Amino acid sequence: MTHFKDFQLLSLKARRDGTFYAYFPGSSFPSVSVTGKFCAMNCKQCGRHYLKGMISCPTSNDLYRKCMELYKKGCKGLLVSGGYNENGWVPLENFVGVLARVKRETSLAVNVHCGLVPKGLAQSLGRAGVDVVSFDLIGHDETIKEVIGLDKTVEDYERTLDCLIENVSNVVPHITIGLHEGRLLGEERAIEIASTRKISALVFLVLVPTAGTAFENVRPPLPGQVEALISAARLMMPNIPIILGCMRPRLADFEAAALASGVDGIVLPKKETLETAKRLGLRVQPVNACCAVQIGNGG
Repeated sequence: MTHFKDFQLLSLKARRDGTFYAYFPGSSFPSVSVTGKFCAMNCKQCGRHYLKGMISCPTSNDLYRKCMELYKKGCKGLLVSGGYNENGWVPLENFVGVLARVKRETSLAVNVHCGLVPKGLAQSLGRAGVDVVSFDLIGHDETIKEVIGLDKTVEDYERTLDCLIENVSNVVPHITIGLHEGRLLGEERAIEIASTRKISALVFLVLVPTAGTAFENVRPPLPGQVEALISAARLMMPNIPIILGCMRPRLADFEAAALASGVDGIVLPKKETLETAKRLGLRVQPVNACCAVQIGNGG
């Protein structure tokens, strides 16, 4: 009854049949915020900026109506996200029942961005049948405290990741390269953590110096640094789908670096990137959905 299974193993197959996946989520896979524009945190790389671009669904009824509207329009699914509470997770407790209902009544694929959720909420998300959880994985205590603003440690992130993997079918860690004010700090540790877990896929992001945030004048990492980190992950995880996600400076050099590193796909790639992929002998396959869901469940 679900579109999700139709897309299983896409990126894993890409490593076998020479396919490169170009993800274009667009209107067929929108993002919603269960907190509207509110966030109790003020992370330096975001500053609540990205909540403004999400569809606001601050109540369970709002979320259900929006999901049914999307389903009737023929959408493939949605990202359910929102601002963090003061403890560092999206307060999804009052929305789990709706997510379970949506999974029962529709074929929408549901990707949940949750944060450092407690065990009970992780279990509830699993019981609700969400298709995939996207989890921001940070590999250095200093970054957690200074950039995110949480009094937490890398061990807290590991515990949450393990709990999610135990309870949710598909977990996709997201690692932001250069999150610590454009510097590399903890990315290698985050890759090591991901490589020792049974994850469905790995998504790399790159710090975007965003106007109105504390990091608006920060220089992002160099394409060569991006290539080196993704290449290391590719070597450590040869059978795990690896994707360059949507949050990154939209420069061709970053996409070329990712392509050279052996990624299975890129979200919103430039035309020249697609042309390069073809010259490399790859078959370009457009996918109108979120990369984390498409590559979930092992593919």
